[in-house]
Amino acid sequence: MSGNVPVVSVVIPCYNHGRYIDEAVESVLAQTFQDFEIIIVNDGSDDPFTVSKLQNYTRPKTHIIHTPNRGVAAARNRGIREAIGEYILPLDADDMIEPNYLEQSFSMISSFPGRCIICCDALLVDGTAGIMQLPDYSRDRLLSENLLFNSSLFRKSDWQEVGGYCSAFEHGWEDWDFWIAMTQSGISVVRIPEALLRYRIRNHSRDRSMTVRRKCQMLLMLIIRHFTCYLKSPGSLVNLLKKKRRTVKSI
Repeated sequence: MSGNVPVVSVVIPCYNHGRYIDEAVESVLAQTFQDFEIIIVNDGSDDPFTVSKLQNYTRPKTHIIHTPNRGVAAARNRGIREAIGEYILPLDADDMIEPNYLEQSFSMISSFPGRCIICCDALLVDGTAGIMQLPDYSRDRLLSENLLFNSSLFRKSDWQEVGGYCSAFEHGWEDWDFWIAMTQSGISVVRIPEALLRYRIRNHSRDRSMTVRRKCQMLLMLIIRHFTCYLKSPGSLVNLLKKKRRTVKSI
């Protein structure tokens, strides 16, 4: 272990999610692997309950950064910049992790022979029950659909190498863009075939509330940012456009 320096930094952006933050933090504090710090980034919350909750929030191993509202990508980047740990686990303020997630993911990433991202399946909570199993991963398939939850473990040095999350994805898909950038740089994806993330499905989540115009904007930005990848894999581009066309029609 690392003594006083935590190995893993759990970064939790929070925008008006004060009602959920205790559950998220407690799920981290209950981990069987205890060599971590928790960084909550208050992303300019403006609802009175969250503002009051985070003003003097005190929990073990936890500190808070207060920033103007710049979106989840910028909030994650700020938290990761301040992180001490060699490894980063992003966690949304309304999600939770199972007690053995850090132990299992750290064991896998530290023993893997190359650079990698560790992901897992998810247990759906809050009105939508069941397990969401991740599809089989391939770099080409990732170009047409997001195959990882944002709460996946990776090295801070790999985040630095790709330039972090792109803050231009202010309406969503910043994690998808980030995974494409990471994997195209040669990083492998290793999946734990267990539901170790408790993923909250809300009617007003960013992806569900995204307008058709915003979806089109995010889609165009994704293609432009990874244009070389799509040129090398034209089938992925075709599949991407087909899937997003169906999504837009269903709205």
